Amino acid sequence: MDLSAIRVQEDRLRQDLLDLSRYGEDPSGGLRRTALSDADLQARLWFQERMRQAGLRVREDAAANLIGRLDPTAGSPDIPCVATGSHIDAVLNGGKFDGALGICGGLEALRAIQESRLPIPCPFELLVFTDEEGGHFAGTFGSRAMFNLLTEGEIYRSKGAGRRSLAQSLQRIGKDPGRIGQAVRSPSEFRSFLELHIEQGPVLYSMGIPIGIVEGIVFLDRHLIHVAGKAGHAGTTPMHLRDDALVKAARIITEVHETILSAGPDIVGTIGELKVHPGAFNIIPGNVEMTLDLRSMKEDTLADVRDSIRKVVHRVDNARLETILSKGGVSMAPEIMQAVEHSCRQRGVRFHRMGSGAGHDAMTFPTLGIPTGMIFIPCAEGKSHCPDEEIRWEDAVLGAQILADTMMRIASQS
Repeated sequence: MDLSAIRVQEDRLRQDLLDLSRYGEDPSGGLRRTALSDADLQARLWFQERMRQAGLRVREDAAANLIGRLDPTAGSPDIPCVATGSHIDAVLNGGKFDGALGICGGLEALRAIQESRLPIPCPFELLVFTDEEGGHFAGTFGSRAMFNLLTEGEIYRSKGAGRRSLAQSLQRIGKDPGRIGQAVRSPSEFRSFLELHIEQGPVLYSMGIPIGIVEGIVFLDRHLIHVAGKAGHAGTTPMHLRDDALVKAARIITEVHETILSAGPDIVGTIGELKVHPGAFNIIPGNVEMTLDLRSMKEDTLADVRDSIRKVVHRVDNARLETILSKGGVSMAPEIMQAVEHSCRQRGVRFHRMGSGAGHDAMTFPTLGIPTGMIFIPCAEGKSHCPDEEIRWEDAVLGAQILADTMMRIASQS
């Protein structure tokens, strides 16, 4: 198939990415655009208008996912769609391309497909998922809500330390948490799903290769660790009579780190968020709540380390580990990887097959049997989730071009 008529526009893609980066921009660097925050809501309104300007029909579902749809040139609009998308929310003090590249690149891909005047053989959808980053702790919320993969009561208990729950955030924007099931769709509505994303690691950058074809995504666990002690006056309580929750938490942090380190190179773990109560300089901490993120490409390794950490926590008085989320690793569909590879070869673009150490909404679709693929582009020095996150514009253009070609290639297959 000759797809040479499909041409993405660098100026347009660059402007969209720069415009989006202004929502939640922190003068000191980085973004403050956590899921369902004011900055996130403003960015979503802006992006809805950009989708409408591109000729897409736009709606918002009960989980606050945004769905832009482009109907086929002829035939039934009810046949399965080829979808792409990512997320608009960002981690606290994060970078301006994580997630943003996927939605802006997806929008540019659909513009280029329309402008090519090639017949559109099936519907295309651009999906903007709610809270991929886990601002409310669980992560990939929107894509899991779309396929009825939320655990019972999750939206009520899923929250970062000291923050509002997902249910409360949904209510704040006018959604009814009790009607979250209205967001559920059938897997039969989807022919495939593709996600364009920055790598968030150093592999492509170090190799000087512009396109990564993802073969699989890691297994991922998220937990809360609760530690209880006794609050007291910082000046009048002798050291030997204290039950300091933060001191006990510090022991857990150190032991968790050593446990993960001793398990070898196939697993990583992070305690990245900590809330101390009551949180005053002159009061002995009475309670500590902290988060634990575990990831591995090997399910057995993750399970073994999880069990070891549970024992570490249980050895500390009045400490407990609560599992919030456990996501299975997934493999990308061979036929989608082959389609991406074919698109690269036709454009003369170098590529590298690789795994993803980060979780993405693309990991939701294979669990439903939907053929799924991911396209990576490099980020400078592998830096991500930080203000230093940067890309080359030419790589972004190549990523959007390969995405557009592959979507049309898949849509045209009989």
